[in-house]
Amino acid sequence: MDLTALAGHRFAQCQWSFEAERVSALNQAIGMPPNCSPPPTLAYSADMDRGVVEQLFTLTGLKAHQLLHGEQHFHYHQALQPSHVYRSSAHLSEVINKPRFSLLHKQTRLFAADGSLACEMLSIYVAVPQPGAPNAGPTLDTHDSPARIAPEISREQIQAFASASGDHNRVHLEPAIAQKAGHPDVFAQGMLGMGLLGSLLPGSRLRRFGVRFLSPIALGDHPRLYLSGSTRRNLILANENNRIRLRGYAELD
Repeated sequence: MDLTALAGHRFAQCQWSFEAERVSALNQAIGMPPNCSPPPTLAYSADMDRGVVEQLFTLTGLKAHQLLHGEQHFHYHQALQPSHVYRSSAHLSEVINKPRFSLLHKQTRLFAADGSLACEMLSIYVAVPQPGAPNAGPTLDTHDSPARIAPEISREQIQAFASASGDHNRVHLEPAIAQKAGHPDVFAQGMLGMGLLGSLLPGSRLRRFGVRFLSPIALGDHPRLYLSGSTRRNLILANENNRIRLRGYAELD
């Protein structure tokens, strides 16, 4: 499947805003108190609310089990504020064909009402026409204690995160779709895992935050969240069997 012709595709610009209630719901979905500051993954909901992933299905002709989220990166220029209206501009900046899959680089920018840049996002999606067995994930070799142990991943949490974030990708919500991608059941959104890692970071100092999704966060996983470094921090989410699910970084002021 050659998808390189999609490079340069621009999604229709739109306005986006959020309310404080949504911040509370997102925090609760990742096991944080509802009155915490907005999670650093909040801006991703701008893409979800405009249906970017659904539009990618249409553009590529692929189904939910054939388009996977490979990486997510944020560059923050200013804090997002409830009830403020932002202009969202998104396009496919690059499409890279590989023998078994293609990589779609989608870039989104959020602009404040005065035209200043608020946030930049790079989402890398993996188009796999014939999905294989899910990756078990590399093994974490450490004697360090995790910075936080999150509660067991449940079906209810996955649904709560979908409702709060707008990430209603059916591969995470419908067992029959997940099974087409080789999974025994639904599995957590990668952005749920990124939100868990983001709970370790001081939002007021955060400038960049990115992750690679290395293996699926399965139902029943007990996420262990690891943090190291000072100004540049290294982040890992692994399960109770030391299988790495996400590996990330954060850059602070």
